[in-house]
Amino acid sequence: MMVSHSLRQLLLRYAVIYVALIVFSSVLGGAGFYFWRQSSDESLRLNAMVSDMQLMRGALYRQLKEIFDAVFLDDAAAQKQYRDYAATIEGHFRALQAEAASAPERAAIARLHQAYAEVQRQGTQVLAAAPLGEDSLQRQVLDEKLEQGALREYERAFREAESFLRTQQARLTDQLRTLTWLALLLLALPLLTALLLLLLSRRFLRSAFIEPMSRLMQATARISEGNLDHRVAPTGATELRQLGESVNHMAADLAHSRAALLQAERQAALGALVPVVAHNIRNPLASIRATAQVMDEPGAGAEVREGLRDIIQTTDRLERWTHALLSYLHPLKPQLVTGLLTTAADNALTLLEGQLQRAGVQVRRIDWQHGVPTQFDPQLIEQALHGLLTNAIEASPAGATISLRPQHDAANVMITISDQGPGLPFAPASGALRPGPTTKLHGSGLGIPFAMKVCEVHGGSLHFGPAAQGGTQVTLKLSRLNGDTAD
Repeated sequence: MMVSHSLRQLLLRYAVIYVALIVFSSVLGGAGFYFWRQSSDESLRLNAMVSDMQLMRGALYRQLKEIFDAVFLDDAAAQKQYRDYAATIEGHFRALQAEAASAPERAAIARLHQAYAEVQRQGTQVLAAAPLGEDSLQRQVLDEKLEQGALREYERAFREAESFLRTQQARLTDQLRTLTWLALLLLALPLLTALLLLLLSRRFLRSAFIEPMSRLMQATARISEGNLDHRVAPTGATELRQLGESVNHMAADLAHSRAALLQAERQAALGALVPVVAHNIRNPLASIRATAQVMDEPGAGAEVREGLRDIIQTTDRLERWTHALLSYLHPLKPQLVTGLLTTAADNALTLLEGQLQRAGVQVRRIDWQHGVPTQFDPQLIEQALHGLLTNAIEASPAGATISLRPQHDAANVMITISDQGPGLPFAPASGALRPGPTTKLHGSGLGIPFAMKVCEVHGGSLHFGPAAQGGTQVTLKLSRLNGDTAD
């Protein structure tokens, strides 16, 4: 199962990743520049130390030349130049000590300085005995002590120090080479990550946006063509899934609205046709009934009089059916007043007293004093209650009791009618165009649809169900008055 992602969350995630890549690249570039600068400075420092050592070594050999000039050539200026070179060499030593950055470097410079000090000491002694002339013994001593002894020791210390610095330079070169390759690899990482993100984003956009959007466009095209049963499989990003569900809801609402419109059109056509049909039926019925009444004389035979009475009853039943049908199809405009449903029920029962006595049915009013006022059209509600009570009376056997109970809650006011009859033979549906079936001789089957219509124009409802002691229970529900908190 594909996990749904929100486009907003995805964009935020990609933005964070790209910012992280930029920061990482910046940090990597800054770190690389820092290490390169450090390595460059270190390389310059080591080169400077090697250069100072070489300059110092050159100055030392020129200093030794001045010793030979003073000893063997009796050069009067040689001793001054000797001291000048000595000062130059000491300056190089001070520079080396200042440039040394580690204990091994300072130790190597110290050993070199110590070897030079011995050369300097022996050279000063030789200068003090100058000139030596042609004494071969003294020349041999000078050669052995100065050149073969102190100077050789200086050369050994110089080679060690130079070798140490060259080793440092070689190690630094290796580090720079490694750092260069590492920097290239690390710089390639953000590029590869960016390329991977690009590929993943294209794949995600195709599967989570482009393809679902294409399906949505195809679905809306089919729905716009009138195929309201078509549905979209909600896929892709969260926003597109929600959009797909909205399109499905829209199609369902359109299908319901189209069905309601067709129903309204059929009802409107029926409403326009029925008055014409009713007029064409009523006139012949009136003539038939009048003829039957005229022919119903005492002198007529029993069979003839019974047939005439059947004709009169049949025409009366057709007249009542036609009147009920006109009442059902006629647009209702309630005139609202404030009152009690119990009062409307009492008025309807007053008109049904004779029918109650003939049927031998009792009426039980429960909690009648607990009625709560609301707004309704008394005439319409009384007619609706009259039809419902008539159904309950005709459905109840002799000696049965019809119970009426007013009820209310925080939002609604209700009145319940319970009979002890056999129950309804059908399930009434709100807004049905066809009247329900009836088992009564003079029934039209429009009593319940008319009551439902009255409740609907009041913004209420009519509910049917089985009664607790058998029979049918009908609940008429209307909205409670705004601001009414009575219990």
